[in-house]
Amino acid sequence: MRSAIFRRFFFILTFSLFVSAAMAQKEYRITVRLDGLTDSLLLLASYSGDKQFVVDTARANLQKGYVFARKERLPEGMYLIAGESKNKLFDFIVSGSQTFTITGDKAALPASLRALKSDENQRFFDYIRFLGEKQKQQALLNEQKKKAAPESDSAAVLQSRLDLLDEEVKRTISGIIQSHPESFLALFLKAMQEIEIPPTPLLPNGRPDSAFPFRYYKSHFWDNADLSDDRLIRTPFIHSKVEQYLNRLTSPAPDSLIVSMDHLLKLTGNSEEAFKYLAWYFTVKYESSEIMGYDAIFVHLADTWYQDPRMKWMNATVKENLIKRANALRPVLIGKTAPEMILIDTLNNAVSLHRLSADYIIIYFWDPDCSHCKKETPQLRDFYAANKEKYNLEVYAVCMDTSWKDMKAYIKKNELKWVNVNGYYSVTPDFRELYDVHTSPVLYLLDRNRRIIAKRILSSQMENILKYETEKK
Repeated sequence: MRSAIFRRFFFILTFSLFVSAAMAQKEYRITVRLDGLTDSLLLLASYSGDKQFVVDTARANLQKGYVFARKERLPEGMYLIAGESKNKLFDFIVSGSQTFTITGDKAALPASLRALKSDENQRFFDYIRFLGEKQKQQALLNEQKKKAAPESDSAAVLQSRLDLLDEEVKRTISGIIQSHPESFLALFLKAMQEIEIPPTPLLPNGRPDSAFPFRYYKSHFWDNADLSDDRLIRTPFIHSKVEQYLNRLTSPAPDSLIVSMDHLLKLTGNSEEAFKYLAWYFTVKYESSEIMGYDAIFVHLADTWYQDPRMKWMNATVKENLIKRANALRPVLIGKTAPEMILIDTLNNAVSLHRLSADYIIIYFWDPDCSHCKKETPQLRDFYAANKEKYNLEVYAVCMDTSWKDMKAYIKKNELKWVNVNGYYSVTPDFRELYDVHTSPVLYLLDRNRRIIAKRILSSQMENILKYETEKK
């Protein structure tokens, strides 16, 4: 149910176009005329992270072309025009005046694009044409270089020409940024520039600091991209940049990811749009993650950032449910002391989880009718028999069915000689709420201090985890 809510959250808002006679009052009026385009309908869509949202439609008019017009101004950023089959035709910029015309030839996009009454779009289209030409030249030079001997004079000359080509592109981009520093195009082009890493310094022992390039690159990764500017979120590349920072430049350990997540949210400054995008992206990424331990990232997000005033955009019910989810996960995060369970065994004795005398305890939540349990139980039984003495190991098996008859029959059939208790006959609170267990099978691994060291794993993974835990001592 939770996943379904999240999926539904990312719906596409498609609005119908109602053309008014008072066109002069429209806050945006974007006209598209493309030779050779026969679509009966065009879509105007905005970027938001890795999503595109349709915000307007326009039907073909033989005299006027396709006209998008409404009384509300569009938020500034990068937009796209798509055909009736949702095929992207081209990107363009909404910045400053929102009354302009884009012309071109469908057979030669984007090179044929021209902008009337929009200097910034004209500069953008000129840049796209320039870049396309340089990419063709680069591809040709690379092909020639492949055919040349690696150490030959020809290879050196071709590489020199490639370097000059690269410098020409950099100069052009720098010129646009310097000439129009406040423009959206300057913001966009600057954000796309890679960080230049200075020469590697020497360590006290005289050797190069091999870790310096990575440290410098990560610490300066966001120097060119201003996350406090709402406009940057409405571009097609920002999501991949965030993904690169988290997945390639940050250690996959939850603590490291929390530091990086907090850093990104702080970089949004007063930008509500950027904060909204990142907060929801992190919520979806980590709340539903199947990677063990990543639920701690979601809990930190809820505890630290959900009270931020900029969270007002979130539906109150959704927010309440997410906070409830964080509250349920918090007691059973990796590293926490496992909640005490005192449950009744097959001899009607109350058995305390915390009072078991073992260095390691596997809590096994199972159900007699669970098909996955029928596969997992024999594997866990065999693992227990082979490793009980080796690791001073015990299993606290919690049956999730109220039937003593079915429970005892299952135990007898599978020869389960560990601690068997029934979850519904309890001295302590509901095991399902204590351990966030609503399906089966579920396994937790505890150390001698009853600290959770692994959870929601399989018997086949136990050996490696226990080996690692014993070797690090």
